Amino acid sequence: MKKLIYAVALTLTIASLSSATYGTTMMKNSRFPNIVGAVQFPQNKAKVVRDSFQLKIPQDSRALSQMTIAVPQGLTVKNDINLSDQSGKKIAANITVNGRTITIAFPQQVAPGTELNIDLNRVLISGTSNAWLYPVSVRLVGLNADIPVGVFRLRIY
Repeated sequence: MKKLIYAVALTLTIASLSSATYGTTMMKNSRFPNIVGAVQFPQNKAKVVRDSFQLKIPQDSRALSQMTIAVPQGLTVKNDINLSDQSGKKIAANITVNGRTITIAFPQQVAPGTELNIDLNRVLISGTSNAWLYPVSVRLVGLNADIPVGVFRLRIY
């Protein structure tokens, strides 16, 4: 019995000394745009919220011509969307909300090195979830296909 107690104590001691590891979705050397952050305001179970995320376009990427966002089941997004760059300057775009798909077409290409801030204002919550997942795809200049760049996740507490 003493051996079992010592073995458990030793195992727990070793386990408590191990450091935690945190993952990140950001790819430092990526040549493709990637999602670098997301937030919901207010961060509670309100019925109308603002969902925001940031999309970074790396320096060695092609320019961005279009973005597509899939809206999760249980949410309704109004055509009240703001786009700006990292300095807060508004970005012109043709925005179409068609059911569960948001298409953002940029009349002027979004240059590499830009970080886009996308604010989905007046998102109506009619479903129940602890985390909303929005898949995001982009279309780069010179390519005629949508490239999935990630999913931005908003957790509700």
